[in-house]
Amino acid sequence: MSQSLFELIERYSKEQMDKLGLYGWPHVQRVLRLCLKIAELEGGRVDLEVLKVAALLHDIAKYVQRINPSINHGAAGAEMAEAFLEKCGFPKSKIKAVCHAIRAHTHVEEPVSVEAKILHDADFLDKLGAVGIATIFVKACLTNRTIEEILESFFSEEQELYVIKHLKWIKKPHLYTKTAKIIAEKRNKIAFMFFDQLRKEISLEDF
Repeated sequence: MSQSLFELIERYSKEQMDKLGLYGWPHVQRVLRLCLKIAELEGGRVDLEVLKVAALLHDIAKYVQRINPSINHGAAGAEMAEAFLEKCGFPKSKIKAVCHAIRAHTHVEEPVSVEAKILHDADFLDKLGAVGIATIFVKACLTNRTIEEILESFFSEEQELYVIKHLKWIKKPHLYTKTAKIIAEKRNKIAFMFFDQLRKEISLEDF
């Protein structure tokens, strides 16, 4: 893949992600870096072109889902990606693989290829650890939720809010690659420590 084609795809991704606001494009950049690191550590044969493009385009329909929650952004994003990649001349033999990875990251279909599994896991890892905690509170602000409400939800999970889904992801990660499972175990330690300390501070148990 030429540098100019990569930059064209990257620019298209940024245009779509900017429609989500402050956390859209940075998330894509982090997922791309995670994809490349997982691919490096996992070893084996990975089509890096497919992986990079799928990472860049995996959330391009997220803003569509925000407008209409009944739409799955993985399915819609795969359709958008297919149309765009065909138009810009991306190899047709690889478009199918890219679209599979995009659909699989939201469980529209089970990830079969190594690229799809890596993308799924990279996207999931970005919801964990310190980055995951920070993202939770960004989402809380965007949905007018207080610190106390998030804390209560972490321990109860009784509500069905957008932010609560993220909390459930932290507590029950679903991953495919060995590398991602190792990283998740390390990252998740901070989440439980953080919310336990938050509970103590709010209830004044830390005195």
